[in-house]
Amino acid sequence: TSVNLRVYVTISKGSSAAHPLKKIIEPIIKKHLKIKTLPPYQITISSEAPIGSGLGSSAAISSSYIAALLTFLKVNWDLNLINKLAYEAEKTFQGNPSGGDNATVVYGGLIWFRKESEDLKIIHPLPFTIPTKLAKNFIFIDTGRLKEITAEMVKKVKNLYLRKPKVVEKFLGNQERLVKELLPVMKDGDEKEFIRIIRQGERNLETIGVCSKEVTSIIRNIEQSGGAAKICGAGSDSGPTGVLLCYHKNPLVIAILKHI
Repeated sequence: TSVNLRVYVTISKGSSAAHPLKKIIEPIIKKHLKIKTLPPYQITISSEAPIGSGLGSSAAISSSYIAALLTFLKVNWDLNLINKLAYEAEKTFQGNPSGGDNATVVYGGLIWFRKESEDLKIIHPLPFTIPTKLAKNFIFIDTGRLKEITAEMVKKVKNLYLRKPKVVEKFLGNQERLVKELLPVMKDGDEKEFIRIIRQGERNLETIGVCSKEVTSIIRNIEQSGGAAKICGAGSDSGPTGVLLCYHKNPLVIAILKHI
């Protein structure tokens, strides 16, 4: 699902100092438009989502940048095109992305996403939202910026699969089952099952080593208080893991735990 945090990109005529994202986005635009050069432009980027926190900021910034640049070039675009080009940018950031992050930030709302292969992805916006009685009880805890970039964590999990394929296959099977269970639970607003699924999903992530001991301890405290929490994004095997998505029927409890 998408969150209500925005990225703002402004592009105007003129020249400016080289932006680090230009070397990623511009080749994608040039290839798509079959051109060799782009006119000079100035760009400013402002993101409400913390960078390197597991909230998909790279996908959000890439999508916004691409849409703004195409608009500046007077090229007609739709969401499908932005999603396609943003996926190419995500390959640079993540190495082997699923495409889920860019699909979520581009289309918004709740997305049913499934990648069967590089050429077959199911992207289906769901016809409902998370019920208010559940949605009002979420809170974020920022554990700190990740030490590893997403591509590094993806590589570590890939190496784990090469060493212990059964562990990773079991993880993937369990997560798929939980996602399918989550769909009717969200729609019906079943809080008890909602908490169970978040907790189990987090424990599954811990089996592949993407949640550090420090952050696991925070999550166990939240669970003992009656809530649930899980890492977002690729996680980390040491130190901060970025943002934790937390749920508690009394969010004030989580707010208090943040400062303990």
